[in-house]
Amino acid sequence: MRSSPESGRQLDAVVLLFAFAVLLFASLLTFWWATDSAPWYLPYLLWLGLIGMIAWVQFRRGHRDL
Repeated sequence: MRSSPESGRQLDAVVLLFAFAVLLFASLLTFWWATDSAPWYLPYLLWLGLIGMIAWVQFRRGHRDL
């Protein structure tokens, strides 16, 4: 059974989102947003943005994949 091109694009979006999260939270970029001069709420905004992107990817997925 062949998978549809839509599921392939969905997998690409999930992999890219995971790579972005790893890059943002487990790389040298951590030193950029975790400095003392950064606002206290910046890590929360980054997590909120990541959660928002996850919600957007799931919303695009639709109900047909349940």
